[in-house]
Amino acid sequence: MSLLRAAGKVSFLTLVSRVLGLVRDVVTYSVFGTSWVSGAFVLAWTVPNLLRRLLGEGALSAAFLPAFARARAREGEPAARALMASVGGALVFGLGSLCAIAVVVGLVIPPDAWQLQPGANAPADVGSVEVGALFRDLLAILLPYAVPVCVLAIWSGALQSLGSFGPGASAPILLNLFWLAALAVVHVRGTDDLAGAARLVAWFLLAGGIAQLALAAVPLHRRGFLAPLRWPRRGDASRAVFVAMLPTAIGMSVVQLNVLLDQAIAAWMIGAEANNHVYLANRLLLFPHALVALPLATVVFPKLAEHASRDDSGALRKALDSALSLTMLLAVPAAVGLALIADTLLDVAFVHGRYTADDAATTRWTTIMLVLGLPAIGSAQLQARALYALGDTRTPAIVSAVLVLVNASLNLVLVGVFGFGVAGLTAATSVCAYANAIVLRSLLARHIGRSTVVGGAIVRTLLASSVMGAAIAGLGLVLPEGGSRSLRTLLGLVLPIAVGIGIWLVALVLLRSPELDALRQRLAARRARRRAARET
Repeated sequence: MSLLRAAGKVSFLTLVSRVLGLVRDVVTYSVFGTSWVSGAFVLAWTVPNLLRRLLGEGALSAAFLPAFARARAREGEPAARALMASVGGALVFGLGSLCAIAVVVGLVIPPDAWQLQPGANAPADVGSVEVGALFRDLLAILLPYAVPVCVLAIWSGALQSLGSFGPGASAPILLNLFWLAALAVVHVRGTDDLAGAARLVAWFLLAGGIAQLALAAVPLHRRGFLAPLRWPRRGDASRAVFVAMLPTAIGMSVVQLNVLLDQAIAAWMIGAEANNHVYLANRLLLFPHALVALPLATVVFPKLAEHASRDDSGALRKALDSALSLTMLLAVPAAVGLALIADTLLDVAFVHGRYTADDAATTRWTTIMLVLGLPAIGSAQLQARALYALGDTRTPAIVSAVLVLVNASLNLVLVGVFGFGVAGLTAATSVCAYANAIVLRSLLARHIGRSTVVGGAIVRTLLASSVMGAAIAGLGLVLPEGGSRSLRTLLGLVLPIAVGIGIWLVALVLLRSPELDALRQRLAARRARRRAARET
């Protein structure tokens, strides 16, 4: 019940963030279009964003949270506070120094050395020099963003261990507000200089990253856990956190590194404009990911760590199976549904300003190829966290390192040999995501045994989602096309989503899905507790 309640809170806050993110992306592409400027911006933004996902949402949190929980349980709150202060101090000095060196080196490198092509639709006077110069400037502004957002990961991890999930989930909302404020300033100043406008947005994002720290600093201070950052001392427990973090970073990086690789190959082989389609596909993927995979992965990890610390493999397997079943129950229909409505969603939400219908056609297939990997992404995240909870950080690292190489090879084959274009890049990412999930599942069974529950859940979910997909596709054949934007939204988005959810639920009921029954019982229990609380 507490798991579902916490996941619901994280899901709601993340949904708000994704809605704001969708609005900001719509406005961004209305202003910039899929131009060489937005392509250079997306590539530069991907680098600190990769660090954020690996550290802020991944490896650092995965290594720090169990250590913080153990220190607090075994040695008391002062030890946990000291651990957080030393990990934060080492992070600020280490990552800050790395970012400073990277910025200096990046500014020294000649613009044409980046070998970034503008794309077929760029003006005649724009070449690799202009694209490289803009990318270099944007990277110098945006790369330091990684430092405050990774410190936020430590503070948010401490709050999660204390049972508070709101501050970490609220941080992206604040960042989106800063981004939208930057776009408002760009609108007032005019869009004649798109490169200058991109630099302005970058400065606002850096300011937003710093402002996010306040969201966690205030509740930590109230709980007495906020201490000045300091460098770790000899024998400090924080050293073990970073030792555990390094292989964990590799293990949790397969999707993020593949995204960066996709965008780099797109810029080098197709043109900077192609980055926009990969970026938008990932943004649309994050919307269902925020509702089904990320909240469960976030809130179940402390439970997995707790069961592992007691060497209770049975309880760990049960908690993991429950989370995996719920992830499959929601991720599969979400992937199918988004793939079917992607065309209308892009048309209704994005096609205006500098973003054209031709742009939407390319983004559609890029999105479909990526979003079909959503169930595997969610499954792999949960299984990697289970291995980390068990102290096995090496296995996911090795699997991810191999799959990054596989993804690079698939990218070159699908784009360079078969000419599949941008959609070939995201198709390779989805293939690697499924390979990651399958391999991790097999290797995890060596620690906790094989599940006898998840397989049935997958079969039932696939059947229900197939019926749902057929209904949505059939509905698209009989409904009229065209009309106003409001009519297209109603008939092309609202109605198919409503019908799809209804048919999916009916199918699960007919299949007597125990996952649906468990979810319904938990929701009913939650409503009953709320009523009891109001009555008292």
